[in-house]
Amino acid sequence: MSAHTTLSEKWLKNAQSAVNADPSFRKRGTIDVKMAVKSDQAIYLVTFGGFSCHDVRAISGGGLRDADFTVEMSADQWDRFLQGRRSGTGRTLVEIDNTDDVVKAINPRKKLDFLRYHTSLQAFFDAGLRADSPQAA
Repeated sequence: MSAHTTLSEKWLKNAQSAVNADPSFRKRGTIDVKMAVKSDQAIYLVTFGGFSCHDVRAISGGGLRDADFTVEMSADQWDRFLQGRRSGTGRTLVEIDNTDDVVKAINPRKKLDFLRYHTSLQAFFDAGLRADSPQAA
């Protein structure tokens, strides 16, 4: 297990593979959402449909218009979030959003998409951490 987890397109693609291979993710129900993930200047679009994650790709700032919402944190905040989740003591994205307002949406209904799917989104990041661990290798 690395001491430092850097959010990157490769890391998100590994999370995609891990969550799509996890039968418990399917049991959470359908998820139809496009989530932008922003870490400092890097921006990624993660697309979910049905019972799986369909696509992960780097986008420019203009590509944010395709997202239902954006989870935006600094690289340091992402690192603290992922390390906290890895240690089993970290807060969820919902908890972080309640205190730090990290989920941005163009309107309240889009913000509700985050709340509707947050357990599946959390499972996505947690699956990425499992895929990043030495036991997964």
